[in-house]
Amino acid sequence: MVSTTSKQLLLLRTILALRFGCDLLHCTKRYCHHRPQTRSLGFCQYPKKNVIIGKIAGGSSGKGGDFIAEWAIPKRFALLSFKLHGELAQRHIGDRIWGHRSVFAAEIKLLAHNLTSPSPTDIGALSVSEVDRSADLDWLLSGSVESYHEIGDLENSDQVNPFMFTTTLAQLAEEKGVNIRTHTSVVKINTKDDGVVSVTIDRGGDCDNIDATDVVGAAGPWTSQLLPQLPLLAPRGHSVIVKPTRPLSPYILFPDIQPAPGHEFRKLLSLDIYPRPADGLHAFDTVYSSGPDDYSVPLPKGIDSVELDEKQCDDVTFSIGSVFKELHEGHVITKQACYKPQIRKHEEDEETGPIVGPMKTKGLWVATGHDERGIQNAPATGLIMSEMIFEGKAHSADVKDLDPVHFTV
Repeated sequence: MVSTTSKQLLLLRTILALRFGCDLLHCTKRYCHHRPQTRSLGFCQYPKKNVIIGKIAGGSSGKGGDFIAEWAIPKRFALLSFKLHGELAQRHIGDRIWGHRSVFAAEIKLLAHNLTSPSPTDIGALSVSEVDRSADLDWLLSGSVESYHEIGDLENSDQVNPFMFTTTLAQLAEEKGVNIRTHTSVVKINTKDDGVVSVTIDRGGDCDNIDATDVVGAAGPWTSQLLPQLPLLAPRGHSVIVKPTRPLSPYILFPDIQPAPGHEFRKLLSLDIYPRPADGLHAFDTVYSSGPDDYSVPLPKGIDSVELDEKQCDDVTFSIGSVFKELHEGHVITKQACYKPQIRKHEEDEETGPIVGPMKTKGLWVATGHDERGIQNAPATGLIMSEMIFEGKAHSADVKDLDPVHFTV
């Protein structure tokens, strides 16, 4: 068993990324500490806790999608994380603050229409139950649904607003004594006798050393700049947030959008559509939608240097506006871009990572490579990380396959 009274846990981002963003994993690691006696969640009550970041929820932790499911991947994490999301929401009125709610989810094939001259088609050969269920999607254009396959329901699928979830957990952690240092970069991780002893930080030109027995690198796509032995891809994604003309039913859709017969369009994207309820960020319902990954622009120095491609955002808006009127006539309130930490390109349902566990240097840990599943799996990652550091091993999930040794070069 690891002694907790002498532990000083320092969570940090990379030398560059620390200035510009905070990964959701930081906040959940500071929050999620498992107590075996009660099998419940609580804040770590150990002294001298530090989080070095640049901006809370400045990257994909605040700009990513919000779908969470007990059947997601990796399977060892999905069910655990789903349960933790529910516990956190129940304990901290997450339904009102970060929009936690149960949803339906479906893969759906849609036919895009020109709203100035629509030519409706029939829904097609769906089963009776699917027709009834898809009829709740009254915000889709009439005749736009060609096929519908439900993959999640109110029992096994939820959503959260990632920005509000992350910032709220950070605030709760601060209330319990966690020292969050923003606008701070890491100059060097200092080691002695093959173990971590301190971190040199730079805050506005003033350098300082912070003693630490444990350092967790959870810098998302920038992790490789801190730990080059862990190579990562860094795809960029664009998304928009729209205020629709009315509240929409809770269906998260993963559509394939094609032109309807007789209609001509510029390029249509197959994207994700997430209706969101009112929450602590917006007092009204919104719709989040994201487009495909883009590998053409390299990872910049930090969050504030991420380039926004207006055309890619406009393509997202145009594509979803071709299948439901409420967005076509709605108001775009946010255009944004972010990078994700990707171990390698993979099929949609292929299990790849994340990378969670100790590095060879004593006291140096890593939690990264979550790709598009960071929101989904952050609570489980935080819990496992706490168990490893404070209790000596992970016991809430089998994570042997996620050990950094399998991913280092």
